[in-house]
Amino acid sequence: MPSAARVFGKLYPINIPAALGDEATLLAHLGMSPPELKKIWWYRGKMYRRFSITKGSGKTRTICAPDSRLKILQRKLAPLLGQIYRVRNPVHGFVLDRSVKTNAEAHGARRFVVNLDLQDFFPTITENRIVGLLTSVGLERRVAEIVARVACYDGHLPQGAPTSPVLSNMICYRLDKALLRIAKSARTIYTRYADDITFSGYQPPVALFEAGPPSVGNFSPELLSAALRTAVQGNGFIINPHKLHYADRNSRRIVTGVKINSGLNVDRRYVRDIRAKLSSIERHGLKASQATYFSKGGKGDIGTHIRGKIAYVGHLKGLADPVVRSLALRYNRSFADHPVKITPTESERRDRSVWIVEHSGNGGEQGTAFFLSGVGLVTAAHCVEDPEDLLVYHPSTPSNQANVSVRRRCQHRDLAILDHAISSNEFFEMEAATTAVAVGDDVIAYGYPGYGPGDRLNIRSGKVTSLPRKHAIDRVEVSQELSQGMSGGPVLDASGKVVGVIYKGGPNEGRQIATAIHELKKWTAV
Repeated sequence: MPSAARVFGKLYPINIPAALGDEATLLAHLGMSPPELKKIWWYRGKMYRRFSITKGSGKTRTICAPDSRLKILQRKLAPLLGQIYRVRNPVHGFVLDRSVKTNAEAHGARRFVVNLDLQDFFPTITENRIVGLLTSVGLERRVAEIVARVACYDGHLPQGAPTSPVLSNMICYRLDKALLRIAKSARTIYTRYADDITFSGYQPPVALFEAGPPSVGNFSPELLSAALRTAVQGNGFIINPHKLHYADRNSRRIVTGVKINSGLNVDRRYVRDIRAKLSSIERHGLKASQATYFSKGGKGDIGTHIRGKIAYVGHLKGLADPVVRSLALRYNRSFADHPVKITPTESERRDRSVWIVEHSGNGGEQGTAFFLSGVGLVTAAHCVEDPEDLLVYHPSTPSNQANVSVRRRCQHRDLAILDHAISSNEFFEMEAATTAVAVGDDVIAYGYPGYGPGDRLNIRSGKVTSLPRKHAIDRVEVSQELSQGMSGGPVLDASGKVVGVIYKGGPNEGRQIATAIHELKKWTAV
């Protein structure tokens, strides 16, 4: 039944699911009899199993897991509550299609990050708060009490129940609104993942503090602005004094465990731990490594543990990332029966096929290069006019630069092939088209126009507008702008095959032109 509520910040109608209309309807939806409800009402404490798990920091987290029957009831309740809750943009925890990765991505490569943590997050959300929230959005009090009774344990939300995520987000709705307002006034981005709160900006977030940003590292809650502290406390939460951290442009910036300094990454210690466990298995065998893992507090199968950690790194960095591929290949050698799949998507393959080349010609400008199957590392000749001190690198790791040399160079065609010592784990190769394009065909150009730190591969769609032939060289003219810096990059047809190497273009050029890929074939065949 429709109801009006101010709970979520402004007056708007909320459509209460029919199953939450009254007690009888709710019990029927849950498949629960009045006697069973009575049993849960008085004896729910016996329906939970408490245990601790070790977090990455070495500390423990207490989990209260409901028994199978209670979990079934909570799983039926959760989607009903999800129909009432309206997700705010800053919320990334317990939300469909959002994760720690999307939470970190929201902050991009911003140079200043403030991390907060809400102390005792789930225990702070009491049963009475749940009842008050649900009645305020239009549920009958008896229905609200039943929902809270089924969803809570020991008078608060338990960490481990299927209903706790959506109910915690509903409780935090006003907090999210208040912190979003503060973030906007401070010209920062705000996100929340459960109890982890993050603000970030391109400039020092002066407005978030009473007397300006503190020194890099942990800081005291008293240094935060009164408005920020009041927003948290006024919504029934406590700032954890041991988990406040400030990072600037010169320090490591972490968002929910993900490093955002240059793309998404994990802490080095995380990868070192995976490598150490793999090395132990390779040197001492699985049985001995499993025993060592248990002796250090590990639980379960060490192979499953390592596999999960590699999957997490792959989720953040992509399956085309060389670190992910290296870890996966080592894992697969030791666990051939249960290998980690390391097949990247087409977009990941193309991203890792196209690199940046720095050259001394034309005032030290940057260009684009790409790996072509059967040929090698290809670029435009004018991108390597000065053969001394040539470098190539991928924007995912701009500090990892590789020296290259010119193997062959054709000024007339404006094509060059480079020699390199880059590991095969670092790149993928594109395939050359076997069929020539025609006027009107769809094509995509890849490159790095005006590249700067934090930039990613630029993808520009267009069509073939003409197929000019000048000075006995076949070219491909396209409709999209081929800006400076894209020279040497590939132009692909609709099937993803290379049809041309970018020759010239940009706003000051009358035409956007690539050298036809068959010119490279003819040249290398000589």
